[in-house]
Amino acid sequence: MDETTKSATPTTLLAAGALLVGAAPAAWWAVRTPPDAIPDADHAIAAPTLPDGAAAVIGIAGAAFALAGLALLIRLTVAGRIGGLHLSTALLLAPPSALAGVWWAIATAPVIGANIGFGMATVVFPPVAAVCLAAALTTGLLARRKRGASRSGTVRAGD
Repeated sequence: MDETTKSATPTTLLAAGALLVGAAPAAWWAVRTPPDAIPDADHAIAAPTLPDGAAAVIGIAGAAFALAGLALLIRLTVAGRIGGLHLSTALLLAPPSALAGVWWAIATAPVIGANIGFGMATVVFPPVAAVCLAAALTTGLLARRKRGASRSGTVRAGD
């Protein structure tokens, strides 16, 4: 497939946005510990109280958004409306979003004593997210450069 295919910008942004918005709550829901799991527990950050079933609704909605965005991105790539570099850029933005959801689940988890997991997540997650963001920036710039190169090689009427 030609990497210089025309980007379907509004649709691509919508799909990537759904993936990013959905990844954090889906990851949070997947790894969270209910606040009443350990009586007399401490929290690194006190979580807001949620009504019964709200966590499941939030998590399932997030997963639905993320999966719908991913499916649309794959469909756009297969149809040739976006290049592989555009898909890679969007996919590289999802892990920092998911890491944010996991970090929040760890931060609000009920624990007895020190929350070592919270400290480790706070130290490890930012560099991992920075690597993903740098890679996304690189692939995004490469995709833009290839797209620009393909446009400049064409002769337009009136030039």
